[in-house]
Amino acid sequence: MTSDNNNFFIGIIGSCPIGLDCGLHALKHGYQFTIFESGDDIANNVRLWSNVQLFTPLSMNMSLLGKTLLQKEHDSSIFLTGDQYIEHYLRPISYHLQSNIRLRHRVVSVGRHHNNKFIILVENGQSNCEEFLIVDCVIDASGTYNCPNYAGPGSLPAINERVLRTVVPSPITYRIPDLKYEQLAGKRIVLIGKGHSAATSAVLLGKYTMITFE
Repeated sequence: MTSDNNNFFIGIIGSCPIGLDCGLHALKHGYQFTIFESGDDIANNVRLWSNVQLFTPLSMNMSLLGKTLLQKEHDSSIFLTGDQYIEHYLRPISYHLQSNIRLRHRVVSVGRHHNNKFIILVENGQSNCEEFLIVDCVIDASGTYNCPNYAGPGSLPAINERVLRTVVPSPITYRIPDLKYEQLAGKRIVLIGKGHSAATSAVLLGKYTMITFE
């Protein structure tokens, strides 16, 4: 730790694995920092797919620093669900960062400030107001889960896709389905994508539905 580090302020967007690990390293090296989480609890994006099993074992989803802070040993070869990952790993390491995590704080925008600093506009959901924060460095660990691609040609919105996204409830979803959704039985669903999430969705949906791949 140096006095220079202590005068350097880092804004970290998101309290999922990367954001929390950045916080641990900032804490270890004596930086000032704040982690902004838009949800009511840590790892809000992971919570959205809490029923889904990770594609890799726990050993590949822990940092060396995070692992040293765990008080309880876990089988590092196991494949956890999102919810288990939060409770076995993310929540325990977050206890070391509690005073630096701001829940219900959504970063709206980041801009340049004078003297090579950054200015962050934050929606404070606890006080229902907006506020500015000036920092020396910004780490965006918010991920892409809440920024899905459009389904049209050239990644443009498909015809009427933007309207359908705003319908409540929307016929378009970006979450891997929960097996409890038995009301999907007999429905025809278009599954767009060919990555791991699409493959997992296909397996789960295949238990109940007819699937059309695009």
